[in-house]
Amino acid sequence: MVNNKAKRTGTLTFLLVLLVSSTAWAHCIWVEAPYQVSQDEMFSVLAFYAHPDDPMEDRDMTELSLHVIGPDGAAQPVDMARAATYQYASMALDQEGQWRLALEREPNRYRLQEIRDFGSSIVWVGEAGTWVHEPVGLSLEIAVVSEDQRADGLVDLTLAVHYEGEPVSGAEIEVFQSLAEDITLYDEVDEVETDAQGQVMVTVNPEHRYVFETDHRLPAREVSGTGTFITEVRFRSTLALANR
Repeated sequence: MVNNKAKRTGTLTFLLVLLVSSTAWAHCIWVEAPYQVSQDEMFSVLAFYAHPDDPMEDRDMTELSLHVIGPDGAAQPVDMARAATYQYASMALDQEGQWRLALEREPNRYRLQEIRDFGSSIVWVGEAGTWVHEPVGLSLEIAVVSEDQRADGLVDLTLAVHYEGEPVSGAEIEVFQSLAEDITLYDEVDEVETDAQGQVMVTVNPEHRYVFETDHRLPAREVSGTGTFITEVRFRSTLALANR
């Protein structure tokens, strides 16, 4: 017979495992860059592995790779340094126009599931345009396909979710808004779902930063390059937009 102390210990262990698993489950990666910089101006890019509403000191560390894609479509890797709970890089861009950033994490195994994380963002060099941009080319990606300025100062964005270039209908997108315009702590303010064309409209305040997060799950047999005994692949992706 199991005594009460053993039962309590077993229950506590289960709750701790559940808490740790739930915390890891909620994580995503995202990359933050300023909305606009001058040509050849040095600026900083920050990359995170956490949940956007986690306090900075509670965020985790993982191996991330970053590329920037210029207006001409050429991609180049970016070396990042490590702080306690994030990675960062300083860079200067030599071409005017819209640059795109692509962040990736090595596939990570969680029990019988493989998790593949991606993130993207944009930065304008020289004269700024809108948040509208072409996809970076990640396996799962959120992109802005249209933007409409409202009379009240807010902006209506149409977001599109694509997996391997094809629209994802019914994709749920969590919307995180920064608590202030110049900090990297967010609060979840909405959750929306894409239509049959893989698109959905959200309204944002351009004075705040935003992180949009979505995921897409597939049987492992439908995805190449999975590990042994993996039964499902979960793709997670974010789009981070700076205030302007």
